[in-house]
Amino acid sequence: MFGMKIWSTFAAFRDPLTITQNITLPIPPKTTIGGMMAAILGIGYEDYFNDSEYFNFSYSLVLITPIRKKSFAQNYIEDYTKSSETKFNIMEKFSKSIFDLNKLVSEKTVLALKHEKTKAEEKKYAGIGTKITNAEKDLEKSYSAYIKQQNEKMTKPKPIFRELLLSPEYVVFIKDFKYETEMLKSLKNHFSAFLFYMGNTEFAANYRYIECKAEQQQIRTLDSFTAHPDHIVFEPGRKYTKVYAATKTVSDRQYRDYKSLVVCNKQIRLNREVAGYLIKTEEREFNCEFI
Repeated sequence: MFGMKIWSTFAAFRDPLTITQNITLPIPPKTTIGGMMAAILGIGYEDYFNDSEYFNFSYSLVLITPIRKKSFAQNYIEDYTKSSETKFNIMEKFSKSIFDLNKLVSEKTVLALKHEKTKAEEKKYAGIGTKITNAEKDLEKSYSAYIKQQNEKMTKPKPIFRELLLSPEYVVFIKDFKYETEMLKSLKNHFSAFLFYMGNTEFAANYRYIECKAEQQQIRTLDSFTAHPDHIVFEPGRKYTKVYAATKTVSDRQYRDYKSLVVCNKQIRLNREVAGYLIKTEEREFNCEFI
């Protein structure tokens, strides 16, 4: 088992079950923690998505700062470069149609002024009228496509409603991770092969290794989340938040094995004991449940 503290200025752990807006989960789910560890280790997402053993680890998480969210509407900049290649092709075709027609008309004029023509010139002069007719049709088509393209209006993007977490900070404990030896080396040296971020790449994050010792125990008071919401003794003055998230990701970003959790800004008391760990660190002790 090992621990790490993670924090950032902003975070967004998008709930994959939302469609019309980006609602953030209050904590990084197991799949996100797996992605963070992959970033530290330098494992590409296609590799760990297709690794059937990668998500066999268990994790526990403790809130260090209360959950604070900010909701807002995000307006994206209009992409004037969208379909640029198509537009340039239409313009190029229109310009070429004009050039080809003018070239044929000029050739016909030159041939018509010749009093004595060679057999090749007579043959060319005889068929150039058909070529001019076809060129005029091509010009008409390309002109219509050009006008249609010029009259097309840019569709303004609709605002997207988003949620962000403000100054999130967590302590995360991991046990039975496939690459624990490699993780410990990177954590202790504060080395990350890829960018380490909180949910979205624009939210760069930081982390610190936490030395810990764990003792398996039966626990009734938790510092971490709990997967036993039916056993919670709800107390006034505490903010309980329900989380429903996947614990595994497979190829093509398909989420599997969803679990319901409850997190709280203070300790969670249960009406019966559950299997957990007493985890001792330099700063304090944590009673944690793992999933």
